[in-house]
Amino acid sequence: MTLKRFNFGAFPVIETDRLRLREITKEDAPALFDLRSDYEVTKYNIGPAYTKLTQAIHLIKRIHDAYTAQREIRWAITHFPNPILIGMVGFNYWDRTDNRGSIGFDLRRDYWGQGIMTEAVTAVLHFGFQHMHLNRIEADTSAYNTASAALLRRLGFSQEGHQREQYFENGTYHDLLLFALLHKDWQAR
Repeated sequence: MTLKRFNFGAFPVIETDRLRLREITKEDAPALFDLRSDYEVTKYNIGPAYTKLTQAIHLIKRIHDAYTAQREIRWAITHFPNPILIGMVGFNYWDRTDNRGSIGFDLRRDYWGQGIMTEAVTAVLHFGFQHMHLNRIEADTSAYNTASAALLRRLGFSQEGHQREQYFENGTYHDLLLFALLHKDWQAR
């Protein structure tokens, strides 16, 4: 049976055993600021940690506008029964011609090491392959972000590249690792 392709209508809510992935709303601004203002959470992201609540408000607007423009979809990660955003996960772009997308994620530090991101990313990969009809899901991470690289490998991603000195931040160049997971490899798991 072929599932109908996702078309950016009503925002899809995804539930797992412990998590609820839902739309990010303006009410999430304080929690998103808490997430993005923690240097330990953001040190491997491009761009510095947030210093003002308005930065979180602007990010929420950009995420909403990108969804409305049908370019990307990102979910708030919440932990049952609490509705507060503890992280984000989603597709930073979706190329419908090539049936590929790029996934990104971050999580509040007090939830690290509990398998939450594995659970959230697994649910989003399933959504991407089943409902977006993706053939390929890509991800990139700083070469220093060993936890993200390990998560991607654990979920079946293959490292396809190592871009040396790919971006410049805080006065130095940083390497970026490139990963991908094909639908046929996901099905074989």
